[in-house]
Amino acid sequence: MTIALQTDAGLQAQLELARQVQLRLLPDRRCCFSDWEVAFSYESAGYVSGDYVDLIPAGADVFYFALGDVSGKGVAASMLMSHLHATLRTLLPSNRTIEEVVTTASGTFCQSALPAQFATLVLGKADRSGNVELVNAGHNPVLLVEGAEVEIIAAASLPLGMFCSTDFTSVRRSVSPESTLFLYSDGITESTDGTGDEFDQNRLAETLLQSRNLLPSELLETIQRTLIGFTNDAKPSDDRTMLALRWSPKGI
Repeated sequence: MTIALQTDAGLQAQLELARQVQLRLLPDRRCCFSDWEVAFSYESAGYVSGDYVDLIPAGADVFYFALGDVSGKGVAASMLMSHLHATLRTLLPSNRTIEEVVTTASGTFCQSALPAQFATLVLGKADRSGNVELVNAGHNPVLLVEGAEVEIIAAASLPLGMFCSTDFTSVRRSVSPESTLFLYSDGITESTDGTGDEFDQNRLAETLLQSRNLLPSELLETIQRTLIGFTNDAKPSDDRTMLALRWSPKGI
């Protein structure tokens, strides 16, 4: 075997190891939270991903959820994703507000990243009464499906790492029973068909409405099938991550 082939094989082995480490960082798929049904999907376009998804319990009545996307692709993005994961896992659960948590995480990220690197992030907190608080730091809008309506909860703050000192603003919602919060990375809406048209937010919202009575796991499977049909099962050019949270209070 030539030195070049040995080097290539070694790099492939290291990338596969990095991929396995990233997969270990994913939250437990068996996670369940009082009165909330939760599911996520995570599909990397390459060996490693810059997408981030997490679920963090905070006692019997409260949990945190997060979905983000580090700028760029490849190993550098995956390293920063792992750094963001570790930072938030260290900070949560906490008595601090989620605005304060994101502010601290952004400052830490800024000190670790190169000047052109940043991360978009949605960090949320939900309780068993259907109360939700969100910080959207430059990420795609969160979609809230209630009845026959989809509310678009847009970003209210800059991405993490844009500036080392940044304030972040949260929004609050009290959701109705059987409502669904949907978070996603731009690999979902920027998937293209054979003509170059994007799946886009409108198609996603329409799919959510048509599937609003499904459980979160069934909803994600439906969106995945819809994307396969739309893209003609083409290999994704970007990471695709989704998180669905449905409030189903017992006794109502």
